Amino acid sequence: MSRTVAFLRGVGGPTALKMSALREVLASAGLGEVDTLQVAGNVVLDDGGRSPREVADRVRGAVREAFGFDLPVIVRTHAELADAHARNPFADAAEGRWVQTVFLADPPAPGASLDVPADFPEEAVLDGCEVFVRYPEGIGGSKLQAGWFEKRLGVTGTARNANTVATLVAMSA
Repeated sequence: MSRTVAFLRGVGGPTALKMSALREVLASAGLGEVDTLQVAGNVVLDDGGRSPREVADRVRGAVREAFGFDLPVIVRTHAELADAHARNPFADAAEGRWVQTVFLADPPAPGASLDVPADFPEEAVLDGCEVFVRYPEGIGGSKLQAGWFEKRLGVTGTARNANTVATLVAMSA
């Protein structure tokens, strides 16, 4: 079986999940050995030969049934995650926590544009189903959050910083 990474979007606050309970629910849903990273919806699991879409649907359904939260789930195989990490043009930035990858659930809508306003300090590159973003002044006060990209690209996304992505690549190997 292959190890796959599922990103649950929106874990926290009113939709907080205990990672131990999440691991148990997903293992019971037939997703094999389940590991989590942080308390932010980063899950490494066995795909059981399922496609990323099937894994996303299974994770989303299990979370909805067990916890009552209908959270978007975006899945990348280990190979896809490693490739995205390797393609990140900002991955070598000194401050890895200020470099993010926005993982998109689907390819952007035809004609979607990713024009970052010239007066914004951030840099962003759309490459396939990922947006790579560098935040030279930090992420907290930036207007370029995952929702900004979702609105312009017409697709659901969730962001993880470069340090987290690197750790998940290692965990899913």
